[in-house]
Amino acid sequence: MKINIFFFISNFTFGGAGNAVFSFINKLNKKKFNINIIYIGESEYEKYIPRHVKIFKIKKNLFFFKTLIGFFRIKKIIKNETKKNKFNVFISNIHYSNILTIIFLRNLKNLKIFLFERTSLKELDIYFSFFSFFKNKLIKILIKILYNSADKVFSNSVSVKKEFKDIGINSKVIYSGSIKRILPKKNFKKKKFYKLISVGRLTKQKNYKLLINSIKLLKSKNFKLFIYGNGAQKDKLKKIILKNKLEKRIYLMSQVENKDKIYKNADLLVHTALFEGLPNCIVEAINFGVPIIAYKGAGGISEILSNGKYGDIVKKHDEYEISKKIENFFKNPTILQKKIVKSKSSIYKFVDFKTAISLENEILKI
Repeated sequence: MKINIFFFISNFTFGGAGNAVFSFINKLNKKKFNINIIYIGESEYEKYIPRHVKIFKIKKNLFFFKTLIGFFRIKKIIKNETKKNKFNVFISNIHYSNILTIIFLRNLKNLKIFLFERTSLKELDIYFSFFSFFKNKLIKILIKILYNSADKVFSNSVSVKKEFKDIGINSKVIYSGSIKRILPKKNFKKKKFYKLISVGRLTKQKNYKLLINSIKLLKSKNFKLFIYGNGAQKDKLKKIILKNKLEKRIYLMSQVENKDKIYKNADLLVHTALFEGLPNCIVEAINFGVPIIAYKGAGGISEILSNGKYGDIVKKHDEYEISKKIENFFKNPTILQKKIVKSKSSIYKFVDFKTAISLENEILKI
């Protein structure tokens, strides 16, 4: 009998967690598993979901707590589905969904619960900041109690694994399937004009305001910056760009499905996020041979860039430091170009079929 797998992601949109889930539903062995996907509202991936994957789309409500309300419906779905099969695995992604998964589904029969963590615990300061008495230690105690009742917990980087171990949660690292194959090495050409890129959701976490301020400080004018992503801060960032008269230097682009359009002609990726698990854009940039400048932050930046061996790591979250690194690249791009060439061997573990096999092996152990 096949094992039923239910992937749950509240926002199934282009981005880190969405890409990881989409990779798994495509690459898991359909001869061994009945694959299901549950999400709330519309999905940018919907038209690309394989035919063998069963879709459960939860209607998006108008309330603030859309995921909380959605879980009443999810519980009914899982109750009905688990009656048909003794072997069922529910795989949740990201803090708040993971907490609700345990609260709503832990007592159901014939159901194993896997939790995926894809970002630093610092994200809790954003999602739970309005619960002042829950901050820091109390939230971590709650997570520790709930997560330890899951059947398995996975982290997407060594750094996230360490953060959770520090609060008493053991997890296994399974990387996101960020790439389909390793691309040939890039041949660099001398340029007089550079295309800079930054990739990620337009949210507070990604800290694009700092990036814009860094660009403002640059003396060089032989470049343009393209920011690829969608999100709540788009209008705010537009205003900042206009206020600083940078509209001919910085362009806000929507998220692009075709990675070639983002990376193929790019000369430098600049990443300024406050915290991450292990960002897909760093792996993708390495695969396309795009040199990288990234703020160390919290998460897996140092891990994937091997503490600066494969890219330039900014230790201070400072616009002057970032602008200095960019200027250095303009003066002598070959330093970072040589680093990115060396980095190819570091990304084999992110090839989608390899990560799918890792997850399959964990599921089959149940």
